[in-house]
Amino acid sequence: MLGYSKIQIMGNLGSTPEMKYLPSGDPVVNFSVAVNRRYKDREGNQKEATDWYRICAFNGIGTACASHLAKGDAVFCEGRLQVRTYESKDGPQVSVEIIPSVVRFLGSGRGDAGHGGKGGGTPTEADGLDGVDPDSVPF
Repeated sequence: MLGYSKIQIMGNLGSTPEMKYLPSGDPVVNFSVAVNRRYKDREGNQKEATDWYRICAFNGIGTACASHLAKGDAVFCEGRLQVRTYESKDGPQVSVEIIPSVVRFLGSGRGDAGHGGKGGGTPTEADGLDGVDPDSVPF
């Protein structure tokens, strides 16, 4: 039986996307997304934590991300998890990445309204998520 993997995250870019090219000439874009969360510890104190996710976007999605996103921008990503193992100078390493099938640009974290995914017509862009009040998002 085939398995199924799907992940959805919403957060802010930790750095400007970096575009590279595969030997085939296809573009691949890498960036990280910080997802802030709140929770209460055992004593009932409010705590905050940030989880970091690596995103690896290919072809059209990757090109759109490289063109429209920068550090601090809010983004929604949906896709699958990919686990890679590789050798480094420190021995075997494991990397978990999200390969997005959907990327929605939720707005600029830089304060300039003219950049960051509002109104370019690209299929990966959106003005926001239906029913979500932007002021209620914790980042």
